Amino acid sequence: MFIKKEKSAELNEESASKLSMKYRILIACGIFLVGIILFVVFKGMFYDLDNNGKPSLLKKMVVIYFGCFAIYSFCVVCDNNLSKVANKLINFHIMEWFPVICFVLVEMTIGTDSNLIIMNFRRLILNVALYMVVFFFFYVVTASIRKSVIAMTVFTVLFAMANIYLLRFRQIPLIATDFLVVRTAFNVAGDFNYTPNGYIIVLICVLIAVIVLSGKLVENKELRRKIPFRIIIACIYLVFAGFMYHLTMQTDYLNNKHIKFNTFRPVKSYAANGGLLTFTKSIKLCMIDKPEEYSKKTVDEIARDYPSDSVKDVEDNTQPNVIVIMDEAFADLQSVGNFETNEEVMPFYNSMKENTVKGFTYVSVFGGQTANTEYEFLTGDSKAFLPEGSTPYQLYIKEYMPSLTGNLALDGYQGLLALHPFYATGYNRKSVYEKFGFNEFITMDQFHNPDFVRGFISDEADFDRVISEYEKCKAESDAPFYMFNVTMQNHSSYDKDFANLPKTIKITTEGKSNVEAERYLNLIHLSDKAIEKLINYFENCGEPTVVVLFGDHEPGLSDSFYSKIIGKDLNKMTNQESMELYKTPFFIWANFDIEEEYIDKISINYLQSLMLDKVGLEKTGYNKFLLDMYKEIPVITGNGYFGKDGNYYSLKDTNSPYYDYVKKYNMIEYNHLFDAKNRNSFFEYTK
Repeated sequence: MFIKKEKSAELNEESASKLSMKYRILIACGIFLVGIILFVVFKGMFYDLDNNGKPSLLKKMVVIYFGCFAIYSFCVVCDNNLSKVANKLINFHIMEWFPVICFVLVEMTIGTDSNLIIMNFRRLILNVALYMVVFFFFYVVTASIRKSVIAMTVFTVLFAMANIYLLRFRQIPLIATDFLVVRTAFNVAGDFNYTPNGYIIVLICVLIAVIVLSGKLVENKELRRKIPFRIIIACIYLVFAGFMYHLTMQTDYLNNKHIKFNTFRPVKSYAANGGLLTFTKSIKLCMIDKPEEYSKKTVDEIARDYPSDSVKDVEDNTQPNVIVIMDEAFADLQSVGNFETNEEVMPFYNSMKENTVKGFTYVSVFGGQTANTEYEFLTGDSKAFLPEGSTPYQLYIKEYMPSLTGNLALDGYQGLLALHPFYATGYNRKSVYEKFGFNEFITMDQFHNPDFVRGFISDEADFDRVISEYEKCKAESDAPFYMFNVTMQNHSSYDKDFANLPKTIKITTEGKSNVEAERYLNLIHLSDKAIEKLINYFENCGEPTVVVLFGDHEPGLSDSFYSKIIGKDLNKMTNQESMELYKTPFFIWANFDIEEEYIDKISINYLQSLMLDKVGLEKTGYNKFLLDMYKEIPVITGNGYFGKDGNYYSLKDTNSPYYDYVKKYNMIEYNHLFDAKNRNSFFEYTK
């Protein structure tokens, strides 16, 4: 009787197990069916434009996507009934191979995986080693394979997603100095399109798959409780991590192995070197070295030939008013590439001739990092000697620094206003403007019911505020007026339609039309009208006035659009050709007689000095040095320079006929920015 009951219980248990397995299989099939349905519904997300601008299915992403759903289904059906020895082997191989998987996943999702096959073996190993540094950090902290795998996947997914979105927004991948402008990034974060694509969907699916699969891992829980074991693991990790830090940060190993950072196109470095290795390389670029042969004595000897002018008597009110406008993303796309529009984009700017100096100024940044251009203009320093991606406003300006603003204050100017119709927190401007000598920083909070274009205060409303501040100051004093204005109207992105943005301008050249580019061109068309209104006002204001206007950078439009209008893949352009992506229009206009001139090439660091010279204002010794240098090297930016012979030179080209001039400039700039204790007096007017 007892035997029969026992057999009956076994049969019931076996039957229940079979029933349970049937339910598991049904659930697993249901999960996979959901994956198929979601793919069919959102299939459009798995398409991207190929090199010819045609939609192409992301086949590798589709395979990974369905692979993830296969993992979900597998984990529902199967249990881990392997032996302890087998589980130990699995855990060991996870620690060995998971960093490799993470490396490949990042390269695949940011679109650089095509280079893995031809990538130098040394670069592959260095990338994997850096992923191992991150992975084993998590293991040292948690002593758990499961937790380390999940944490490493989160890191990998966030790193890849950050690069996907940054490449979408500004065509520049993640670099170390981005973390220093996080507050500024949050200020404009709401203006971008975060619609996921196939790469983002796959990354989320992979993260879920890893979490689900890691639940099947069996670990030796007793081992993690053993303090000696954890100490040994931590010591081994510190030796390994210390070695990698020394190799990548404290030696010239990467440079010696030709692992470099492409300042024009950082994405090319990602493709050539791998994402995490390139990001690590960008950390080293943040470290500032004193120039060779630098000393206070050397700078003093250079400065001796350039004495500063004396300030005018404070009672002398004949100096012209100075209004400087850095117009956000103000650029001439038709000077970069070849295309026609149904009507002129900048008719007023193009018509300016009388008492006008205008042309193109070259800047160090593309698609963003606005504050670097204003830094170069206001100080006369160049980004040529500073790390790629670094922002002096965030990193280096900690005390008073001589600038155009401080010198005009010495010369009896009133106002000394900074105006930016957006948040005050961007790029640490509030602190920096105080150290430059501005009296007040006017932001969007001090505008009352202004007109908007898209979600930003319009250039017309911005310029109206310039006029009202001028009138307010002049009602109180006859002293010359100075204001520095950074506009906001034309800020990226350009991927949304707005009812308050006209659609007047159309690209008419066949095969080159682009919706985002047309939105941008219409913004510039509005800026041109606002500029006309501003100039008309100051033409009749009754006081000598100079207006300087320039763009901070080219707009962050897609690579495919730029490739179309240029007629060449951006990644195949030479450095000299790439310089054309770093120029913006400028003008120096006065309502009194100045010599007219068209300047095809001048970099932004010279523009302040050129303005002072053209309108007859006092110049510092530094201004005079820069004007002399401009004659020899008309353009110098963070991307290289053009000599007066018309040739392009790398900043590190020791064979350049202008290398000695570049070395002098480097030492002077270091003295100006980093050596305040020994700063030469030729950066300021003589009192």
